[in-house]
Amino acid sequence: MELIESYNSISESDLLIIEEKIGYQLPVEYKLFLLQHNGGRPVLDGVRYENEHFDFVGHFYAIRGEMYHDDLLRQIEEYKDMIPKGYLPIGESPGGDVFCISLKEPTEGALFHWDHEQANYDGEPWEYNMTKLSPSLTVFLEELCVGE
Repeated sequence: MELIESYNSISESDLLIIEEKIGYQLPVEYKLFLLQHNGGRPVLDGVRYENEHFDFVGHFYAIRGEMYHDDLLRQIEEYKDMIPKGYLPIGESPGGDVFCISLKEPTEGALFHWDHEQANYDGEPWEYNMTKLSPSLTVFLEELCVGE
């Protein structure tokens, strides 16, 4: 998997600062991804679901400062009342949907797609608009393909 437009490398101590700010530990698999890439745009950006084209990955969030639109902390804060608790936003599609990692059992570590058009903006966030795409971030990244 190749990413372009990644940002400056980060360290373990940068991740500890992020975890302290958000109040929980990031999944190990995601921390490794951030340490290796720190966000960016995948060259193969197509997402498939049930063997059909589903969406595209526009970019993955990075740790780069909350003044930037694609900063992880900024996005966690912006989506905290829209995405159900127990999901960590990690990137988005060009159309504004969000890719999330589940932080809760029984789907912990699985990658989900949050559809902004189906979201409940009038009350508590629901899971009706969440689609499980992959059992893990690694599998999700391996399965990215040429967009259709």
